Amino acid sequence: KSFLALIGPNGSGKTTLLQLMSGLLQAKSGQIRLQDRPLNTLRRRELARQIAVIASDQYFAFPFPVAEIVAMGRFPYLGRLQKLTDRDLQIVEEALQRTEIGHLKDRPISQLSSGERQRVLLARAIAQSPAILMLDEPNTHLDIHHQIGVFRLLQHLNQEHSMTVVVVLHDLTAASAFCRTVALLSEGKLVKTGTPQEVITTETIRSV
Repeated sequence: KSFLALIGPNGSGKTTLLQLMSGLLQAKSGQIRLQDRPLNTLRRRELARQIAVIASDQYFAFPFPVAEIVAMGRFPYLGRLQKLTDRDLQIVEEALQRTEIGHLKDRPISQLSSGERQRVLLARAIAQSPAILMLDEPNTHLDIHHQIGVFRLLQHLNQEHSMTVVVVLHDLTAASAFCRTVALLSEGKLVKTGTPQEVITTETIRSV
């Protein structure tokens, strides 16, 4: 399973590519395939069981408790009007503990710091039990301790739970330390892909 970082200057197309890969945007030409199926042929519920996305600018209009937001990750597995099962509740609790926010589960998300909200979104994505986890700048708003914690958790999900991770990053240090593969973009084009050692070089970075 891949742990892929998308890197490049502002405006290079990183977030757009992530949105195309996740089905949030439709390609004007060409085709995006998931397990050899065109992405646009998958129903939303089916797609949500395969891919979880954490955008960089998610906003909650209502002050939902943290536990309810994390439980939203189980919706793709529920029938209409079906309640969470004991197994669903167990998965939600595990996601809260993995992201170290169990003590916040009864707090409204409106009362959390930006870093805490980021971890709530990560917990919701983990509760979704996807095959692929896509994140846009997951270390934004996090102090260095929680940045390292998030990347170690992503690394654990990738290595121990066979979850593919695709992450948009500006932080080249994190890309080098945690990601197996790096794709460098510039002006909407793929410049180079390979291991961090192959891509993140003085010559390559200077060229873009």
